Amino acid sequence: MFDYHVHTLFCGHAYGSMEEYVLRAVELGLEEIGFSGHYPYPPSFEETLPNCVIPAQSHPVYLAEAARLREAYRDRIVVRIGAEFDYLGDGQSFHPLDEARRLGLDFCLASVHLVDGVAVDYTPELLEKNLQRFTGGIDGVYDRYYRTLLEMVAPGYCTTVGHLDLVKKFNTLAGLAPGLDHSSMVEQVLERIASSGIAVEINTSGWDKPCGEQYPAIGILKKALELGIALTAGSDAHRPEEVGRHFDRLKVLLNQLGVRQLMRFEKLQAVPCDI
Repeated sequence: MFDYHVHTLFCGHAYGSMEEYVLRAVELGLEEIGFSGHYPYPPSFEETLPNCVIPAQSHPVYLAEAARLREAYRDRIVVRIGAEFDYLGDGQSFHPLDEARRLGLDFCLASVHLVDGVAVDYTPELLEKNLQRFTGGIDGVYDRYYRTLLEMVAPGYCTTVGHLDLVKKFNTLAGLAPGLDHSSMVEQVLERIASSGIAVEINTSGWDKPCGEQYPAIGILKKALELGIALTAGSDAHRPEEVGRHFDRLKVLLNQLGVRQLMRFEKLQAVPCDI
């Protein structure tokens, strides 16, 4: 198995050195670990929340340390170097896959955290405070979230869509559970992903969040498989001890779904691997 979604102290909101993450992956017997640090925002983007991404001046250091670890541990584990790009809509001044290619990365996650400037996964208090900005309250948030994903997904945009239904993170909390069915919008997103040749990440961090399940939900995963979408895996670790979290449950889930292969990435090329 491999873990293609980990964050380190370089991101400002995660903990532990990159080497600690590698050592934890080795301890777990993982075949690969992929660093997916939050890519710096463009200079023109106005940050409303602190410490969400790697500062631009620190990113070369992050890349250099990942390259050092790849060489130092080459006989014990494969270290992949990637990035998680936030989709910023009109505020985006770069193309993620082009940036990944320029930097020589192995994989390129693209994710939506901000919907019309509101972070949907930061805290339930912040989300609830901003509900009045959306027509329909929390259902308006869901609608805009999936429409934003539709805007994001296009051929050659990224290798992988991260935590596809992240918007559900707080859905068990009072006032933050949707009342409407958004499955038709989700299907549109999946169809766009399928036609774009992009993979979908199974993110195991959701089992530790109020929603209590992986991202995306099993129904979404079944539809993704029907459409021939490739899957990859990540823990979204923000501490070394979270590397590979719930991968035992992930293996059970994959078996239930009849999934026999996951997709790895090397130099932005997809490589199928048996589980």
